[in-house]
Amino acid sequence: MEKSLITSLLRVYHSDKIRHGASGVLSRFVEGYNIGQRVGASLAFSDADKEDIRKLLLATEGIDATTTVPDQWNGLSRAESLAHGGNEKLTDVSVRSDRVAVKALPGKSLLLNGQHTTLPNGVNLDINWSWLVSNCGHSTVLLIENWEVFDRIHQVTFDLSQAGENPIIVFRGSPVYRQDHVMSLLNALSLPVFAFVDYDPAGLVIAQSLPHFAGLISPPSGDLEAALVTTKNYQRYRNQLPEAQVVLNASDTPDIANLWNLLQSHGAALPQEYFLMAH
Repeated sequence: MEKSLITSLLRVYHSDKIRHGASGVLSRFVEGYNIGQRVGASLAFSDADKEDIRKLLLATEGIDATTTVPDQWNGLSRAESLAHGGNEKLTDVSVRSDRVAVKALPGKSLLLNGQHTTLPNGVNLDINWSWLVSNCGHSTVLLIENWEVFDRIHQVTFDLSQAGENPIIVFRGSPVYRQDHVMSLLNALSLPVFAFVDYDPAGLVIAQSLPHFAGLISPPSGDLEAALVTTKNYQRYRNQLPEAQVVLNASDTPDIANLWNLLQSHGAALPQEYFLMAH
């Protein structure tokens, strides 16, 4: 059973009401299992129906409805959730909760817990951010906005040493790696943070908002300007202006202000993936 159906059935079982809203998930259950009945715009469940629900949950999911409430799994790990039934996916905690993705520059080592770890190109480390705070041996951070560039950092076509001799590289986050965990990490590390983001208004806003922001990572100005002329991504630039323009106009950070002036002069945007080999 899906989690939404299980929690809905537990609500029905523990409720003193007979009638319940005819949600899609409950309506399909009534039709498919012939437990409960439709009464007008509602669904009705008798005491006998609730007993059938109890038996069904116990037989199919190993869930004892008499001792299990709908929010029983909130905050539990997958392993802990098994104590309340046979489905480890009922927890509301993400599999990668509190995790971030990190790596080092090509030819460099991750400095963690007093050890040097060298990863092959295209490989990253999935790690608990709070553990990393206490065990990080790096002196700077290089934050990467997009996954493809993070994954293929060894194929970036310009020098990244602006971020330091051996920065720890951190992926900014996505639905898999939460951005708030990354922000917590950057705050707690209190190290200079260099940002490699898209060269567009939204990317500049992201960079400027980073804790301990120390500078933008970009190719030589001539290469960047030539790329802006080549890509001619005018619509992306215009689409981002309404939310970003006021913030960027007020920026007193030299890196941000200089690149903002360049973007305005061309009226174009450039994804950071442009600077990967064979773009």
